[in-house]
Amino acid sequence: MEKEILSKTRLYELLSRLESSPGDYISLYINPCSFPHCMNGLSFWPQYNTYVREIKESVNIKAVAQAVEKYNTGAAIYWQKTGNKYIVLPPFPITQDKISLDEFDASPLIETLEREYIIGVVVVTWGIYSIGVFNRDNLVKSKTGTGYIHKEHRKGGRSEKRFARRTEERKRNFLRKVSNRIEKEVEYCTLDYIFLRGNRLIRAPLIRECKYFQREAQKISQRVLNLRYADKEALNHSLREITNSLVFTF
Repeated sequence: MEKEILSKTRLYELLSRLESSPGDYISLYINPCSFPHCMNGLSFWPQYNTYVREIKESVNIKAVAQAVEKYNTGAAIYWQKTGNKYIVLPPFPITQDKISLDEFDASPLIETLEREYIIGVVVVTWGIYSIGVFNRDNLVKSKTGTGYIHKEHRKGGRSEKRFARRTEERKRNFLRKVSNRIEKEVEYCTLDYIFLRGNRLIRAPLIRECKYFQREAQKISQRVLNLRYADKEALNHSLREITNSLVFTF
């Protein structure tokens, strides 16, 4: 098994190669509400028993199961008797279950990739934040701001404890500031999905602090963006990561 992250362009290239190559494919599309538990009841005519067994074994591999949970977008599965077989976890959810026997059918995946999404991105490190809204491939709104937070105090004693309390208070104030700014920036936007960057020491308290995140919790992706900085350049790079697909090859 091989695992690879593919950009939208590279995924289209893969789909084009598969479409033009001969093969006795089964094409499966499974929405996130059904996947992967529906695979336990998967069955076709007897001549497809080998396909079914192999697919069930593959989706139960630990690395695949963990990725499925992280992406939570369902899966596109392209399986043939001989040659490479693929499980594709798309960047956005598959909308319906579909099975095509004896043909390679990429249309539901392409439909998912081409749909127009409005995406909110929040990139936060301690002291710096950036908020962006994308409409398709365009950054249509952005805001970057700062908040001063002291570095770690090393002298010890009462002054260290006092310093630690002040730092924690500054962190809370910073998260409150970011939360208020999020509300203002997305007030008139109807977001389809929200992507965050931040370690657990930032992400979890920010979600608790931000009323907008609490109201729209179902739109927050479990995929955490791998961005080093919180600036406009990071926002521009974020869309590339967001639109990547994860492909398992067997």
